[in-house]
Amino acid sequence: MAEDIRNMASTAGIKEFEISYKKPHCIVLDSAYCSMGRMIGFKACQDTGFTYYDAVILLELVPEFGITKDDVDAYETKFRTRDFTKEEIMSDPGFTHIAKAFDKAIDIALAKGPCLIHDRCTKEEILAKGYTCISAFTYASDMDAKIVKARTSPLYHDVKDDADVVKGILEEDSIRRNWHRAHSDTEWGDLSAYDICINSDAFGREYSAALLAKAMNPVD
Repeated sequence: MAEDIRNMASTAGIKEFEISYKKPHCIVLDSAYCSMGRMIGFKACQDTGFTYYDAVILLELVPEFGITKDDVDAYETKFRTRDFTKEEIMSDPGFTHIAKAFDKAIDIALAKGPCLIHDRCTKEEILAKGYTCISAFTYASDMDAKIVKARTSPLYHDVKDDADVVKGILEEDSIRRNWHRAHSDTEWGDLSAYDICINSDAFGREYSAALLAKAMNPVD
């Protein structure tokens, strides 16, 4: 049935229609490879006073684990090959050691104040720790543009065949999908699983960051 929005004022004061959004403790940002997620997240943090964390910065918070970015990259090579089940990932001692380090680092980050965490945790984890959280996802729909962006990385700079670059892009997303799967019952990249989804091809880097910043620092 079509309803006339001009008559919807009658819902004023009904609690089911009066959700009040408040600044969250944490933004969890997943991003498809070459959607500029890190850049968008970092810029949004600069504009809001949130602290930005990704794998590299999180590991700096827990030097006692002795885990480096290279260690994580080496382990996650296996995630390029196929989709693993949650049970397979969680039963792997190599993964549990790395995940324990990130979990400790996330506790430290949350205790420091409002933050954005890129790719290394899920909304469920943050909520379970007693903090409020908004989940966000950046993606890009133009594969030709993604190929150009991928070639700015040393990983793909010298790759001549576009098909090989596309394969690499899909493998990078596979890493992120497997990591997410270990910590969530939702599927990485499923737009219905996130609170905010931003197509960076449509909005560009700067305006995508502004949209995300709005959720991080709502006007009272």
